[in-house]
Amino acid sequence: MPTPSSRARLFRILYLINFLYFLCLSPSFAEHTRRWRQSTYEDFLKGTAHGVAVRSDGRLELAPKFTLLADADASYLWSLRLDPKGTLYAAGGSPAKVFRFDSNSKPTVVFDSTDLSAQAIAFDSQGALYVGTSPDGKVYRVSASGEKSLFFDPKTKYIWDLAFSKDGMLYVATGDKGQVFAVAPDGKGELIYSSDEAHIRVLAFDTKGNLIVGTEPSGRVLRISRGAAKSPSPAEGFVLYETAKREVTSLAVATDGAIYVSAIGEKPAPSSLRHREPRPSLPVA
Repeated sequence: MPTPSSRARLFRILYLINFLYFLCLSPSFAEHTRRWRQSTYEDFLKGTAHGVAVRSDGRLELAPKFTLLADADASYLWSLRLDPKGTLYAAGGSPAKVFRFDSNSKPTVVFDSTDLSAQAIAFDSQGALYVGTSPDGKVYRVSASGEKSLFFDPKTKYIWDLAFSKDGMLYVATGDKGQVFAVAPDGKGELIYSSDEAHIRVLAFDTKGNLIVGTEPSGRVLRISRGAAKSPSPAEGFVLYETAKREVTSLAVATDGAIYVSAIGEKPAPSSLRHREPRPSLPVA
């Protein structure tokens, strides 16, 4: 039969074992299962995405992979285009330069100017390069052999965009008078649209061949009918949409006729609409 001293010793051992047991379990008793749900774009912006993209409706999808293609010798790149052979060109500044990238992504200067920027480029059906410069507002033609010549001078400050129609006419978007010119292959140009906006920023063609333009500073999307675009006298544009932003910076027309618009900047007070310079397009990284 255990003695009182042995029973006391056994009790102390059991007490110590129980104490250590509950001491180890106490963190698990303090924790509990927690659930939360993130489903909106704003929710996911609080975190850092790795390999996934967050859509505006809050859905997640695999993000595209980005790779540095080339590092051109320019402060900014304003326009990217592919020539008929699929070769990449980039226009930028300053000063105004156009780069051609070979199959190894090595840039070669194919156009330069004392102007501040080469803002827009386009190619005709023969592969000749056309360059719009700012702030002197001229359009140059660069032949396949690299010969540069002045193609069209609209006597305005900015050349914002260039676009060829299917019939070979070159359309020129300008500022700060908000005008659009149609230029024939021989370099003879006609004013086909004059806006009450300070700048015609971008050009596109819809599925019916109508000219679509984006403006600044009211951020409007206008349609110039195909007949008006071929007329030698200025025509009125039909307002398709007025954005809540200051500048329409890009337009894209889908095969089903839908027009996609990107716009930036806050609109100024109405009294100062025509007195503020537009912000340049965002540089391409």
